[in-house]
Amino acid sequence: MFKIKRLPIYFTLLAILFAASCKDSEKENKEVEAETDYAANELPVNTDSEEALEAFEEGVEYMDNGNSRKARAKFEEALQHDPDFVSAQMYRSFTANSAKDWATNRDKFMEMRDKANEAEVMMIDITEAGMKSDLDRELEISKKMVEKYPKSARAMDNLAIYYDNNEQEEKAREHWKKALELNPEYVPAMASLGTSYLFDSPEDKGQAKKYFDMLVKKAPNSPRSHILMGDYYRDQDQLDQALASYEKAASLDSENEAALAKSGHANSILGNYEEARQNFKDAREVSEFGTNLSAEANTYVYEGKSGEALKFLDEGTKSLDTLDVPESNRNIGKFQAAITAAHIAMHDGDAKRLEQIINNLKPISKKLTSDANSPTVTANQNAFMNYWDTMLLVTKKNYKEAMNKAETIKKAVDSLNNPDKLNPYHRALAIIHYNMGNTEKAVEHIDQTDEDYIHDKYWKAKIYEKAGNTEEAMALYEEIAEERFNSIEFALIRDEVNQKLDKNKAS
Repeated sequence: MFKIKRLPIYFTLLAILFAASCKDSEKENKEVEAETDYAANELPVNTDSEEALEAFEEGVEYMDNGNSRKARAKFEEALQHDPDFVSAQMYRSFTANSAKDWATNRDKFMEMRDKANEAEVMMIDITEAGMKSDLDRELEISKKMVEKYPKSARAMDNLAIYYDNNEQEEKAREHWKKALELNPEYVPAMASLGTSYLFDSPEDKGQAKKYFDMLVKKAPNSPRSHILMGDYYRDQDQLDQALASYEKAASLDSENEAALAKSGHANSILGNYEEARQNFKDAREVSEFGTNLSAEANTYVYEGKSGEALKFLDEGTKSLDTLDVPESNRNIGKFQAAITAAHIAMHDGDAKRLEQIINNLKPISKKLTSDANSPTVTANQNAFMNYWDTMLLVTKKNYKEAMNKAETIKKAVDSLNNPDKLNPYHRALAIIHYNMGNTEKAVEHIDQTDEDYIHDKYWKAKIYEKAGNTEEAMALYEEIAEERFNSIEFALIRDEVNQKLDKNKAS
């Protein structure tokens, strides 16, 4: 589960990025604040156009409630009324729908420095620092923004996002709570706190429910409120209630792709595969581009039909070229489908198929990286492709070559300061050592991966089991078996994990 932070969500597939929330404008325009009950809590924006301001405020409300598609349209409307409206351009970049769209609008925003107010200049600097992976600079500016605008919940939220992106979850939660103290109606902090407590260690399900209840009460007509409450119910294995929440979200917005897809995820876990597939088809039908194939492919994997899943992905990927959508958006769909297919081929030990998938993936990855035009994306994506080259060698059982190739994962992200940049490197080495029988080294590396990522948790359990740490391994398998969120990683391992637990109970 990915939280919607400051960036378009698809960038988590390309890389975990940091991109962006002055001197006074040379324009003789007035500095205004968004008109809410907590006006002092908003960062200042500059425009003389009442029409632009009205569209902007509507866009911010849509964005705060998780609807990037409608928010994007409103920010574009604001820019039509006032092309020099810096904050509208900034939020237009935050709600981008592709790598190319993000780069184009990000660059437009960064070129507006001479027209920006002080808060906007800070956000330009944060964006630039993020693109360079300069975490010290990003933190410095984020703190300065809080100092400059001490009553702004949004400034506090921005600092919380920095901590969240950099694996400092307790600090992130502390600052989201401060944002709510500044503005008890600030829904992004409610959503972020609930999501953090639900998915990120240390988890606290009671706290998650508390903030989701708060969110539903504050924004009962927002589909996202009910989607997140549905996520809570799904985590608690209350799948019928989860479905009801997702259906409520869809009833509030019939074009909400996420609500329909979430119903598909719940039906997948329930074993209602035909219903799930229809949910995913419905989600694609109402979505902006209709390119997401991966979740539907998972339904075949749950049924034990990995060949059917690969066939579906192959045919679906070919069909994307017939869609009248921008190339960058088609490439995102192809990228997602290829990664799902790669996981299936690797799990099945099909080296020939995996090699074909990786060869097809490389030009797509290269094009998306070029579209994003960011050093951070380039470094992360190079490491990502090096990881899959390493996994191909593992699948071919060329472990010594794989060991050498794994070093290129590490080298690719040398220039980055992201605290979890080496997770793929340590995962790769853990898998290699496991297959070579070097359990001590495998344990050393797997202990340095992401404890919240189910794929890493699975390999940790396998490695601990092989090392003779049966009790710890079974505890991890139990956690995996309780998973209620749909992913290709979980679909591939669910039956194996359940069999291991049944066997352990019987012994």
